[in-house]
Amino acid sequence: MRNPLYKRIPKEFIHDIVKYIVMFLFLALPIGLCSGYMIGNDSMIKSYNEGIEKYVLEDGHLTTNYELADEDIKTIEEDNNLTIYKLFYKNEVTTSSHTIRIYNLENRLNINKWCIHQGNIPTNKNEIALDRLYMENNNINLGDYYEIGNIKYKIVSSISLMDYSTLFKNNTDSMFDAKKFSISLVTNDQFNEISNDNLVYNYAYLYPNRLNEKEANDKTNDLIKYLYSYLYAHNNNLVELLPKEANQAINFSIDDIEGDLTMMLIFGLLIVFGLAFVFALSIKSQIEKEAKSIGTLKALGFKNTELLIHYLILPLITTILSAIFGNILAYTVLKDYLVGLYYHSYSLPTYVTYYNANALIFTTIIPVAMVLLINVLIILKTLFVPSLNLLKNQLVKSKHKKVIHLSSKIRFIPRYQLRVIFQNKGTYLALFFGTLLASIILLFGLMMSPLLDHYKKQIIDNQIAPYQTILKYDIDLDEGEKFYFTTLNYENDEIMIYGLNNYADNSKYLSKLNIKDLNKVIICKDLKSKYGLSKNDVIKLEDKYLDKQYEFKIEDYYETSGSLIIFMDISLFEENFSEYNTAYFSNNELNINKEYIYKTITLDDLVNISNQLTDSMGKVFVLFTIISIILFTLLIFLLAKIVIEKNQNQISMLKIIGYNTIDINKIYNVATGIVTLISIIISTFISQLFIKIAWDFVLRYKMKGWLDFYIAPYLYIVIFGIGVISFAIVYLFESLKISKINLADALKQDTM
Repeated sequence: MRNPLYKRIPKEFIHDIVKYIVMFLFLALPIGLCSGYMIGNDSMIKSYNEGIEKYVLEDGHLTTNYELADEDIKTIEEDNNLTIYKLFYKNEVTTSSHTIRIYNLENRLNINKWCIHQGNIPTNKNEIALDRLYMENNNINLGDYYEIGNIKYKIVSSISLMDYSTLFKNNTDSMFDAKKFSISLVTNDQFNEISNDNLVYNYAYLYPNRLNEKEANDKTNDLIKYLYSYLYAHNNNLVELLPKEANQAINFSIDDIEGDLTMMLIFGLLIVFGLAFVFALSIKSQIEKEAKSIGTLKALGFKNTELLIHYLILPLITTILSAIFGNILAYTVLKDYLVGLYYHSYSLPTYVTYYNANALIFTTIIPVAMVLLINVLIILKTLFVPSLNLLKNQLVKSKHKKVIHLSSKIRFIPRYQLRVIFQNKGTYLALFFGTLLASIILLFGLMMSPLLDHYKKQIIDNQIAPYQTILKYDIDLDEGEKFYFTTLNYENDEIMIYGLNNYADNSKYLSKLNIKDLNKVIICKDLKSKYGLSKNDVIKLEDKYLDKQYEFKIEDYYETSGSLIIFMDISLFEENFSEYNTAYFSNNELNINKEYIYKTITLDDLVNISNQLTDSMGKVFVLFTIISIILFTLLIFLLAKIVIEKNQNQISMLKIIGYNTIDINKIYNVATGIVTLISIIISTFISQLFIKIAWDFVLRYKMKGWLDFYIAPYLYIVIFGIGVISFAIVYLFESLKISKINLADALKQDTM
């Protein structure tokens, strides 16, 4: 015989339609986000990995002081079992002081090939192909004329290159710059017409077979030792050798995409877990309201299994529909939007959507199973209460319940408010954890913009010099202050080592830096903050290509931001390093042929870090903020609704004895408001601690460089204000619900 309880389902759904719509949206949004991220990220990762072979991505590249002779290239290839491709480039400057790295497209026919997004590759002189993202960021269109290095080019194509999927101008830069730096392609004739003042002798190499990370590292160590000795013997020098595994321009984007996927899955599962808990509380509240009816049904012979199925049907249907709708939303709208966020940050090849089973498992099957499991456990706990207890509205097996005694000196309404809070402590506990989750997301979304502004101010206030110019050769100049420069590795960071002859009283730029013990070093503040280094600690650095290690004792730290730097006296520097670069601090650009310059670090370069982060991640911050506000408001609405429903009989009784809707609001909704505001205050500070721990972990182990954790003080007021406004909206809805509760409800018996 068909279970008669099924007839109640449509009626229950219509009666609680608002609750189920809210739960539907609450679940569909995070499922849509997670599914969209999974589909988009997985497809981008597959497209990227396929692009390695499709576009013949290099295994690495090397730069020399002078051009290699053909016989030298042949010898190097034979001795090291690799193929070398000429990949010269010239750095030219636009009228807006942007740097455009110009390549000869004929050199890219067999390695590091281009991906065309729009237009056609240049075929004539004065035609150029620019990076797609650079064009987007600077509002440049196909057909526009663009002046680069005093030559006016017609833009005929927007492209991307696998070896510049992230637009790092230099591998040592803390952040890429997609607004002021671009790669480009021109014809062979056009390339030869450009001045050689900024010509860089760059060569890409490719092994016969792709190597894993360990094999590539061993091969790189052998190759760099070989090249140092070979080139030195042939009156040339190795300026740089960079395997693709260490190339930020190649790896930064894909590492970010893979890392974000894990974070989004955790975020989604937390939301689903929280919602499952809310579902369970809602169902438990419904069971409590219908306790006498359930007791009667159990006494008549209905099994717990039948009752369990009945109370699971609507939550399960809601969850399944939410999962289906969320996935439809993901495939049709959110996928493209979320992928667009990455394409606004990175210069990736064309994207192809791949459908996979993992998205279905993680965004549909797991959430449905989680909701089902949690609800089954909580519902069964209630259903195992004996029938007689249910008929008496006693939902606990034991009669003995500890009552919290409240002082009679407390006025009636405040005492009643406290009693409401104590009686609904489980619901309010769920409200607290939900508020905590929403606060974490909200604080993360709001904190980034002021954090980057604060970081920019730190860079400006603590800059060493407007210009830090690193030369290819040891040249003595009359301008600026000379220092020596090299780089070493510490954990996953590349550290700049400055050998100083001028500091303290005899320096214009480092007057506040004083090395008292010439056998010790001074570290920058960012290096101290990132790795928790202290005075007298020993920092162990390595040159992983020469397989050499160095140990230095730390004397103190120096306030400077934007780069990871170690300062040491020139005597200690020369004692440890035989190969290094000469560099200069100066107020202005050095009056020297650009052919002799290896790298220039300016204040603009450092400020661009925060500008690029703001530009590339701004939409993500907005998305997190909007979602957190929506989830926060929905959560308060659901839990406040549960409190009202659970106490419907008491509210009706209050109306009978003369209390009006305003007075009842003071008791129930204000009680919820008090808990909500306290939860916001506490969870905001807990959120700060949680984000700080996660921030330090991610920046230390997953990212290069450092950004100090900072929360602008005004954000606490903003978050509290958002919480108050959210609750005010919920207050209006719940006040309306209280006004509709019938005075006769307290006198009625629950009916089927």
